[in-house]
Amino acid sequence: MINMQQHLTEQLKTALSPSYLEVINESHNHSGSASESHFKLIVVSDYFNDLKLIERHRFINRLFKEEMSHIHALAMHTYTSDEWQMKNDAPDSPKCTGGSKS
Repeated sequence: MINMQQHLTEQLKTALSPSYLEVINESHNHSGSASESHFKLIVVSDYFNDLKLIERHRFINRLFKEEMSHIHALAMHTYTSDEWQMKNDAPDSPKCTGGSKS
């Protein structure tokens, strides 16, 4: 069985044919015992060219509808190729504010 990070990566590749993709498991930065509960996505795809940011996020939420019952947090950074060329980086994730990690 593949892990959640691998699964998310494969699904995004299939659905969006991204020119750049990072699926980062950030669970270790958060309290609790779940090892696959917090993820950060950086997705650059021409599919996003005519979509507003909210539409891009809705698309990914629909894509991972079933998976979201197992994921506590999913940070989505979605860019067109032109947007990515200007930014070339995604923002850092915020520090965990709960539990024992800080």
